Amino acid sequence: MINIKNVTKLINSIYQNDINNLKVRKESTEITINKIKISQKQNKALNTINNNQNNSKNINLIDQEIEKKQDRKNNNKIEHASIYSTIISPMVGTFYKSPAPNEPSFIEVGETAKPKQIVCIIEAMKLMNEIESEVTGEVVEILVKDGDIVDCGQALMKIKVK
Repeated sequence: MINIKNVTKLINSIYQNDINNLKVRKESTEITINKIKISQKQNKALNTINNNQNNSKNINLIDQEIEKKQDRKNNNKIEHASIYSTIISPMVGTFYKSPAPNEPSFIEVGETAKPKQIVCIIEAMKLMNEIESEVTGEVVEILVKDGDIVDCGQALMKIKVK
């Protein structure tokens, strides 16, 4: 199985270097990455398609990257991108924001998470597994609801790294 951290490092490396296409195959998993350049005319076409298809996440991501690049060119100044970390579920189970039903949540949106701080619990087979933050940063979004079933590898929280 391919490690999510390694995939993230791979994507960042491709983004920063002059690599346009890459295909990685390991056991039964295959990852294909294509870096594309889009003209302003194509950008307008993608915006039109994006407005017509709300579920088109890939096009929306392309639009955001193009807008960032255009803003950098127009402003002629260095822009520092915000770095986000996502807390991923290590197992299948039930997500809980607090240690017990009537107790406060481990962490809420807008609060600061610290390394080794418990941010939630995943219950699997009657065992309560504490999930810890690996970074220091502000919790931007909690991506699942309290009591929801989560899958292994599912994103739980998004943290803006400080």
